[in-house]
Amino acid sequence: MSLATKKDEESGLSTYYNNKTTVIQEARVFNESPISPRKCRALLTRIVYLLYVGETFSTQEATTLFFGTTKLFQHKDSALRQMVYLAIKELATTAEDVIMVTSSIMKDMQPNSEVIYRPNAIRALCRIIDPSMAQGVERFFKAAIVDKNTSISSAALVSAYHLFPAAKDVVKRWVNEAQEAVQGKSSSSFFNSSGGSSYLGWGSSSSNTTSGYQPIPSTSYITQYHALGLLYLIRQQDRMAVTKMIQQLGGGKTGAGTVLKNPLALCMLIRYAAKIMEEDPNMQRQILELIEGWLRHKSDMVNLEAARVICEIKGVTAAQLTKPIAVLQLFLSSPKSSLRFAATRTLAALALTHPASVATCNVDLENLISDQNRSVATYAITTLLKTGNEASVDRLMKQISGFMSEISDEFKVIIVDAIRSLCLKFPAKHASMLSFLSGVLRDEGGYDFKRAIVEAIFDMIKFIGDCKEQALSHLCEFIEDCEFTKLSVRILHLLGLEGPKSPQPTKYIRYIYNRVVLENATVRAAAVSSLAKFGLNAGEAKLSKSVNVLLNRCLDDVDDEVRDRAAMYLKLYEEQQLAMTYVKEESVYSLSALESKLVSYLSDPDAGEKPFDASSIPKVSREQAAKEVARPSTLETIGVPSSSKAATPPPPSAAETQSQYAQQLAEIPEFTSYGQVLYSSTKATQLTESETEYQVSVLFQFAS
Repeated sequence: MSLATKKDEESGLSTYYNNKTTVIQEARVFNESPISPRKCRALLTRIVYLLYVGETFSTQEATTLFFGTTKLFQHKDSALRQMVYLAIKELATTAEDVIMVTSSIMKDMQPNSEVIYRPNAIRALCRIIDPSMAQGVERFFKAAIVDKNTSISSAALVSAYHLFPAAKDVVKRWVNEAQEAVQGKSSSSFFNSSGGSSYLGWGSSSSNTTSGYQPIPSTSYITQYHALGLLYLIRQQDRMAVTKMIQQLGGGKTGAGTVLKNPLALCMLIRYAAKIMEEDPNMQRQILELIEGWLRHKSDMVNLEAARVICEIKGVTAAQLTKPIAVLQLFLSSPKSSLRFAATRTLAALALTHPASVATCNVDLENLISDQNRSVATYAITTLLKTGNEASVDRLMKQISGFMSEISDEFKVIIVDAIRSLCLKFPAKHASMLSFLSGVLRDEGGYDFKRAIVEAIFDMIKFIGDCKEQALSHLCEFIEDCEFTKLSVRILHLLGLEGPKSPQPTKYIRYIYNRVVLENATVRAAAVSSLAKFGLNAGEAKLSKSVNVLLNRCLDDVDDEVRDRAAMYLKLYEEQQLAMTYVKEESVYSLSALESKLVSYLSDPDAGEKPFDASSIPKVSREQAAKEVARPSTLETIGVPSSSKAATPPPPSAAETQSQYAQQLAEIPEFTSYGQVLYSSTKATQLTESETEYQVSVLFQFAS
């Protein structure tokens, strides 16, 4: 039997074994007497597996399985009980009447139960109970939060975190217990459980002694991490309370006096501190001193987090960057690849705004170019490209060429964006960089990688006049064998804009007309538009006549879009006034306003009697239109928090604002009889004072 056949058979067996119908049929093992823990445990594993891979059970199926599972509470096998709780938690979101199992779960939270049961019971209870029942189980959660056993305490804290959105008032009353947990103070719990703390949850109560579990002292202090998260969730709307919490737990300027021993908790505290510093600039000096103290913490994780936060402060000065950069420089020579990666990534992001400060690390970064971890090498080279001088460009370009084939497209994009930035910084070195870009453009790669290269060449054409002819030639060669329609269309558009202005416009026409003959309909249509601009914008009558002949051939194309474009441009040849308006004019219609007007025109049955009026549509310059659709490069967004990226979209124009208001009004049926909106104010007028609790504003709109 071949290996492939064997694998196929195993795959088929696995599909049958984990089939939902098979699992539901085999659920009768839950009703057997006596219960077989091994069979039940195996079936519960399959149920949980199906749920984790995205399989869905109907409400009836989930309810049947849920209550079949609850029958296993009568068996005392610990491993079986753990699987029961896993299945209950997953099925509870779909099954009905799940609240009926509350008493069985509460029984496992009693002091005479196995310690291994209690954290599982707490986590399951938070999924089962109704928010209105939260007050009834409050004493159990309060006691569990301050339990000496870390697994019980952590389970209660995490469950409280999940309960908070539904029962805020109840959970807020647990703040004192959460404070105790974050301080790491041991206190006797409601159930009087005793014994050493353990991350895995094996305490030293009498019950686990009889079961054979040995207490393992905890060194992780993971409870502090969970408790801090709950405290912040409770206090996040009160900036003063959060600030006070940070100052109390921070441990002073050196950070040595902090009660937090868990590195994750300290990292989270640093992030909370950074958020306070961003929201309240008056606290920047105090918080910054606190974070600088954590740069000397014994945990590498805390050092890196503190350095990263300081580097991302808005308006940070070169003097304030001295300490974090020194810490990151030490990590560049660390034997751990994860530390080297984190340090180089942070420095790569910082080099965008403070290249001079990062330049002090250039010697260490150059040593990382040959690092075995190609991600580290990529960030090292990216940083060097941003901080290097003109003399080092050629040497860096040679080193980059050696490992481009060894890294993923994601890192290739980062390097290409860095080269684009460097080329604009040192235009005299454009020849070597353009040669590199044209070389990698012919290599294998995905759309994002090729788009980044094309964007880089576009910028070189725009800002470096000396390389325009050579760059256009490289782009012409690329579209001869380009597999991405979007890129071909963009390049053809650029050729239509820049080609007629070149000293020898005729050499580009062959490449463009090849697209009309060989490509798909979308590219052919773009090629027709590009070709027409050579005839309309070029000063030579002979060239215009040749293009006219080629456009006439396009009238026989099988695609109507290509034929229509060719016919339109041939009409423009005959009427120079139209050509001035549609081809040579430097302003274009605002696309959002044009779309809104067209939608209104098509939705109005009476409007079809008269032609569409485009005179009321506002126009914007071509540069402004290009800025509106432009996307930030990877180089500009690397290392920037996702919230910052999402928080700074380009502001909408007045026409876009009016279109948006008109669309909102059109969705209200009561206003349809008033006709189409002719004008809408772009800014709302306040009818109430800004200090009042309820604010009212008004927009003025005029209908036809």
